[in-house]
Amino acid sequence: MFVFFLVSGLIICFMGRTIFKPILFIVSVFVAFSFVMLIAYSTFLSDNPKAWAGWVTIAVAVVLGLFLGWLLLKFIRIGIFIVAAMGGYSVGLLLYNAFMYKIHSQTGFWCFTIGVALLFGVLSLCFFNHLLIHATAILGSFIAIYGIGLVAGRYTNPFTIGELIENGQLDDVDPVFYAYLAGNLVLYAMGVAYQYRVKNGDHSGENHYHIRDSHGRKYGRRY
Repeated sequence: MFVFFLVSGLIICFMGRTIFKPILFIVSVFVAFSFVMLIAYSTFLSDNPKAWAGWVTIAVAVVLGLFLGWLLLKFIRIGIFIVAAMGGYSVGLLLYNAFMYKIHSQTGFWCFTIGVALLFGVLSLCFFNHLLIHATAILGSFIAIYGIGLVAGRYTNPFTIGELIENGQLDDVDPVFYAYLAGNLVLYAMGVAYQYRVKNGDHSGENHYHIRDSHGRKYGRRY
């Protein structure tokens, strides 16, 4: 899982705009993974931490993600919205875990993270290319650093923080988490810089990026 998270995160971070359709598939897997894991941790995984249950959950998430990726390629505008929203959700998770966890409210946690996700999604409809670069860079950095945290340890699990807050089990975030946060910011900045360098080096004439859906319609914004 470490290799999967790290490699996928780096690809999304540095090539999110360049190879959008494959990225859409990868992000779909993570959307499904997040959704399934949130349900699993709030139901049967909390009482049944056996290895086989975890692997079955991951398999279901991957299959659901592949189907979602295929579906979103048919409705590309929704796919663009979801990719940007996942970038915003990552921002919300990082900010909440780092600075807002003392609110001690699961409702507040969900309102904040989903609110930031929706903000990014809506902005992507107006500022397509720039939001795509920033959203994929922050999402990719989050996934890559999360993978490192699984191996290195002492990383606040974003899938359980809401439950920990509600149960009063979380009073302070481990200071090591802020080192991970710094890594997120550095990797995000590198991803943004690289993607803008690729964009600015595109001398194809029109200097803007289009994505075609399954019906041949083009989506994109001039830089």
